Amino acid sequence: MLSDNQRRHLAQSLAHIEQTLTDALLLGAQARGDEVFPRYQAPLPAADAAALQAALRRLRGSLRRFLRAQNIATPRHGELDPRWALDTQITLLRNVALELRPAHLAGFGALDENGAAACRALAAEIGALLEGMQDGLRMQGTLAQPAPGDTLGALLLELVQRYRLGEYRARVAALAARSGRVEVAVVGRVSSGKSSLLNALIERALLPVGVVPVTAVTTRLLADAEPALELDYLDGRREQRPLDELAQHISEQGNPGNRERLAEVRVGLGALPWAAQAVFTDTPGLGALQGHARAAALDYLPRSDLGLLLIDASATLTELERDLAQAVLDSGAALRVLLTKSDLVDSDAVREQRAYLACQLGAALNTTVQIDALSSVPARRDELRAWRERELQPLLASLHVDAAARSQTRSLSLARLVLSSLRLAAREQNPGGTATLDSAPLLALDAAARTQHRAIAEFSERAPAALLQRAAQARMGAAALGTLAADVAHQLAQQTRAALAPDASEDNAALPAFDWQATPLPAPPPRALGALGRAWQHQRLQSMFGPALEQACRSYAAALHAWLDAHVAARQRQLRAGQSAGAADPAQLAQDIARLAAALGIGTGTGTPIDPARSQ
Repeated sequence: MLSDNQRRHLAQSLAHIEQTLTDALLLGAQARGDEVFPRYQAPLPAADAAALQAALRRLRGSLRRFLRAQNIATPRHGELDPRWALDTQITLLRNVALELRPAHLAGFGALDENGAAACRALAAEIGALLEGMQDGLRMQGTLAQPAPGDTLGALLLELVQRYRLGEYRARVAALAARSGRVEVAVVGRVSSGKSSLLNALIERALLPVGVVPVTAVTTRLLADAEPALELDYLDGRREQRPLDELAQHISEQGNPGNRERLAEVRVGLGALPWAAQAVFTDTPGLGALQGHARAAALDYLPRSDLGLLLIDASATLTELERDLAQAVLDSGAALRVLLTKSDLVDSDAVREQRAYLACQLGAALNTTVQIDALSSVPARRDELRAWRERELQPLLASLHVDAAARSQTRSLSLARLVLSSLRLAAREQNPGGTATLDSAPLLALDAAARTQHRAIAEFSERAPAALLQRAAQARMGAAALGTLAADVAHQLAQQTRAALAPDASEDNAALPAFDWQATPLPAPPPRALGALGRAWQHQRLQSMFGPALEQACRSYAAALHAWLDAHVAARQRQLRAGQSAGAADPAQLAQDIARLAAALGIGTGTGTPIDPARSQ
């Protein structure tokens, strides 16, 4: 009799034998001879391949007999999605491509200017090609059709599929999935209390909770829907199951690593008067090791109308929460931040944490963020109900009224992005109709980005002292100093935009704003300050405003660095999209550009802009 540990060891060893032989046979049989770095001398002869395949089948028969005799279970299917496995490998290869840059070759000897330029171009080209492969892998399945009458949605679906614009696929799918309900995404780090809060809001112990990562699959709770459990699988299947089976399908314990290959789970909640026609989505926690869970959480955001970002009241704000809050806003959804588990922290600490988060997130997102402290424990249930009726219910009603306008804005924004990618593809297409990735734009983009990063760093280091010097000379107070600093910051931002896209008249990406009030300021200097000498005046300004100004400049520099990185990444994706789309027939591409421009009422089109909200 074998122990459980022995069974597991045997299963892993036998799986390794089978998988290694299978992979080796596939590689040997598929060797082509046109590789740049061939692994094998020649493809495996057909007769040898057939004989080895027969031997492998006999080996598998032996494995099955042994496993059945020893009562060792085997999975119905593999745990890894092949697209995910390939995507991971390509991500690692993109890191290798980065090491082709001149900076990484310096340790192997001197590199002249021509060699450096060639290596930089090669790294950029390979990186773009690998990114294109990833985009292709991520274009899984067939996109849902837009609602009848949604002409713009149908056109976007057609163009995204025809030109393989994988970066826009999730947004097209989100627009097609609009149901008229208000979509509420509950997001946050692992164990931030998402499932517990949802259970408390709907006042029933429905979702599994725990101190370890629990939610493995995106779970949608539908108000005013018949109580039922519906499972959607990645292969397109749909099943109805008893509601009491929910935990075994959505928890990491019952469905580890999403072995059931579920796309999402839907649960009807019955009547919820305070949340009519709303859908609450419990997303897997970010920050876990489960990569599939993180992807599921982020993929849902383009569908959401409201993002509830949960942060543990006793935890510190991390870059993960900042990025997640920005992702919610970037998706076009409203944002509310909820401090959970506030019952575990005293009231003064909660008040300080709310003020801290409001300041930090407000500066990072360049907008005012509402932050509420909540607890899901039974002793605080009345407070939660009061918040639900005072804050959440009116917000859901308002979002329901504005749903059509919000959908229209998202459709038009996506249409402009697609049009920009297609126009870029047309400009970069060669006369033969086959796109080639020109390394010159990538090199220019890389050089401009490095130059602007240096300029931003210099602003952060030198601007505070220079601004204080000018303020002392002009005898400025707090308001005038803030205006001067904002003007200098605005000039830097405009310089950054112009350096990266001097001819991009359609580049409307919002630049970060210099927020002088992001850091509390001391009282302004007395009126007598104007009569003092400039040296003394500068010293007084430094003592009163120096730390605040330095902090404001550092915060703005960090925001502008982030904007620059995001902008460069977007331009690189456009170059990659131009390569993919450029392989199309030039006449067809020109016709599609004209169709989309006409739908938007811009460019050379003469059509009336389509209202995508008519069918919502």
